[in-house]
Amino acid sequence: MKKYSCEIKKIEPINLQEFENREKIMNALSNKVRLAILEILIKYGEVCTCELEQALNLSQPAITNHILKLYNAGLIKKREDWKYTYYSIKDEYLNFIKFVLEYELK
Repeated sequence: MKKYSCEIKKIEPINLQEFENREKIMNALSNKVRLAILEILIKYGEVCTCELEQALNLSQPAITNHILKLYNAGLIKKREDWKYTYYSIKDEYLNFIKFVLEYELK
């Protein structure tokens, strides 16, 4: 009787902590509202939350929740001016986000 087994590869141990930032980014991108916010930011650059409320027809708390996910993942930056907060995509993520938004599954 022949014994079947997989080939044993010498796979180096992986430190899962190294994937935490990527996990945050992937979680932030896994929502249609957040993708729509990023699409708006790509198209219009810096945008105020009140403009997002109007464009997406969502409440201010809902927009804030989604913005916080994107901000905490490190994808966007904010600028405060008096009582308004403006958001834009961080330069280092601009091409990555463009790629994600343009990619379509077949």
